[in-house]
Amino acid sequence: MSEILEVDLNGKRRLPLELIKASVIPAKTGWSHLLRANQYLRLTDTYGKQAADFWAFNAGDLDEHLSAMHTRVWLNKLCPGPGESFHSNHRRPILQLIADSCGVHDLLTAACDEHRYRQYGVEGGHPSCVGNLRLAMKAHFRDEFYVPQPVNFFMSVAVLPDGRVETGANPSKPGDHVVLKAWFDCVVAISACPQEFNPAAGWYPSDLHAAIYEAAQR
Repeated sequence: MSEILEVDLNGKRRLPLELIKASVIPAKTGWSHLLRANQYLRLTDTYGKQAADFWAFNAGDLDEHLSAMHTRVWLNKLCPGPGESFHSNHRRPILQLIADSCGVHDLLTAACDEHRYRQYGVEGGHPSCVGNLRLAMKAHFRDEFYVPQPVNFFMSVAVLPDGRVETGANPSKPGDHVVLKAWFDCVVAISACPQEFNPAAGWYPSDLHAAIYEAAQR
């Protein structure tokens, strides 16, 4: 199967991509996969208003990971735009943002975890993005690892003039997506955020869709 995606900013060049793997990420669960250098990941908000907590780790060195804070410092802005790259804590590009139909994402907010839901008064277990990450990564790394701040795709967090930050309603519509290209082999992980106590998942968590592509053979 082939799909045509734009890979540059001038709108003149289009690259045929061959679908390698497609997966539904059910609401409140996580997913991970090895993304080879020069492969592409398309992440889609299937039903709209659903945050996708996203991480990427160097496949050969778990200590190197996509870093929101290093990305902000490199770009001097809160989030990359198409053609710009997310950077790692080793200060080198790890993933390039190729396409973005939503345009609103968050690089400020920590992933939800069991402590957060305990503060909400939830008794017993509750799915969390940190828990989803740890489960999803077991297929790739057996060792314990530091959980970095995620990139929260499709999530709206406004910085107000007085310095406060405010989580608002996600603007993503059904089918909104981002396309990322790997600069080197990395393991990507996604959590379909299970947050039910603020607008991060539209109050009702829903599915995401992930698809991996590579350049089609001509």
